[in-house]
Amino acid sequence: MGKAILHVHSTFSDGMCTVGQLLDAVEESNDIDVVGITDHDDCRSYQAALDWKAQHPGSRVQPIWGTEITTFGFTHVLAYKMKPPFQTVLPRKFQPLRRVVDQLNDEGCYVVVPHVDAPMVGMNRSRLARISGEMSIFGYELLTPYFTSDASLPHLQALGDRHGLTALGGSDAHFIEDLYRVILHFPGDTVSDFARSWDEHTVVTEVGHEGTAKSFGTKLRQQRRSLIGHPAEQVRAWVRARLGLGATP
Repeated sequence: MGKAILHVHSTFSDGMCTVGQLLDAVEESNDIDVVGITDHDDCRSYQAALDWKAQHPGSRVQPIWGTEITTFGFTHVLAYKMKPPFQTVLPRKFQPLRRVVDQLNDEGCYVVVPHVDAPMVGMNRSRLARISGEMSIFGYELLTPYFTSDASLPHLQALGDRHGLTALGGSDAHFIEDLYRVILHFPGDTVSDFARSWDEHTVVTEVGHEGTAKSFGTKLRQQRRSLIGHPAEQVRAWVRARLGLGATP
């Protein structure tokens, strides 16, 4: 059985480590086959991961393309892709959910609903049940470090089963220490095997282990990056693009 970790953030959005630092840590663990970095409204991490892979040709670690899009009302949706072509232009931020889901599906992405129960950025269960019959949603995060209690898991599992959603999970890691909070197991050890496990519903998600505790100051720096630093970078990139000085991420 192969192992994968998904829903990881790098300094391309509000993570606290570069892609190289993240993959170095995964390589050192020698226990993970597939890594999906999903930066907010950005997919540059995939090319950075390919560059890292070219420098580490003997590594078992294999990156997949991913992103986390912010839709209207700040609801988040994940997208993964495991075979080319891999796009570099993403749906615009704050578009209606249906439009974003349609655009991602048109690009051949697996569309996954993250942290269902999270306040504001989560979709909530009622909305997930409603849109599952209206939009082409592939899967959802059954296991996530946030906001889902053990007692509520059977209900969330039943909701996914009822609507034919593949049960996945993600660490939502912004620090190296948190990479392994949720782990996915699948038959095989390649990206193709991983994709097949999604399509055949043979992927199994389990709770991993928590990393070391972060200090209040460390958490505060990450929140500052999330709420101020990264949005400011996005605005600067948008202005540069409008002025013809460079492309948006």
